[in-house]
Amino acid sequence: MKDFKIERFKSVYEFEDALNKRPVNKAFRNLASRKSGNSDWFQTKDYEEAEKFLKEGWNAKIEELKATIEKYSRLIVTQHKKQVKDVRGFAPCVPRALKGHPKSMISYTRQERTEKRNTIHVVFNNNGTWNVSSDTLLKCGLTVLKMALILDKSNIRTKIDVVPKMSYVSYGGDSCYGCTVTIKDYRQPFNFSKMAYPIANPSFFRRHGFAYLEHMDGDMSDWRNGYGTSLAQCPSKDKEEYLEWAGLTEKNGVVYVDIDDCQTARFDPEVLMKNKGISIRGVNYGRVIG
Repeated sequence: MKDFKIERFKSVYEFEDALNKRPVNKAFRNLASRKSGNSDWFQTKDYEEAEKFLKEGWNAKIEELKATIEKYSRLIVTQHKKQVKDVRGFAPCVPRALKGHPKSMISYTRQERTEKRNTIHVVFNNNGTWNVSSDTLLKCGLTVLKMALILDKSNIRTKIDVVPKMSYVSYGGDSCYGCTVTIKDYRQPFNFSKMAYPIANPSFFRRHGFAYLEHMDGDMSDWRNGYGTSLAQCPSKDKEEYLEWAGLTEKNGVVYVDIDDCQTARFDPEVLMKNKGISIRGVNYGRVIG
């Protein structure tokens, strides 16, 4: 029988609160999440710094994100003309003119409104095995963040869940444990400082994701020698089986993205959108899509 688990947290605060309240599972004696040093691999010097970024935000890549904002800053708008009577216009309104009404000329006013928003639910798994470089994870995260920005600037409401941990047991077995954390709901505005850490910083996986596994309840003896094999890099059959069970597939209205998707797209958010079947109808940043 498959031992599958999935937990869904509604916010980073709910996720962090759960980690702080749960005891450490006795199967984990050396807590990888709490190791200091090797900051190039973790991208934080210790767990306390990772907690600070999660709570307060992470601005290391803010200039790159600002450049993306500028590039994709054009909203889709539709123009509507409304006929009005005014003192000036392109043609007279004869009945009003005969009555001596001062506003006897026909004119038009332009009214702009944004198009009706569609919605997209993105679930991003930025987990990788130990030999995936921090730079690769960072590039993957920024790719998804930029894709989400394009969707937002295209007037599409986007919900974004990130995956701190989603792994199969290290040494055999059929156990796969994971969780998702919502960092933006459909009606929430973008907050790049707060969103950048859980999406792009490898520490969200390599510290907070590891901590999630360390604080799980129950028999974790199969995991005591490691932290599992990232689902993102498991064989397609295993990956699809778990995602189907967890309700993280297209038929559930989810656009699932992981590091393999980002690398296949060569870290280009527009290519990633195309590969995931996302099309934007109308004029978007200078060209027609969809």
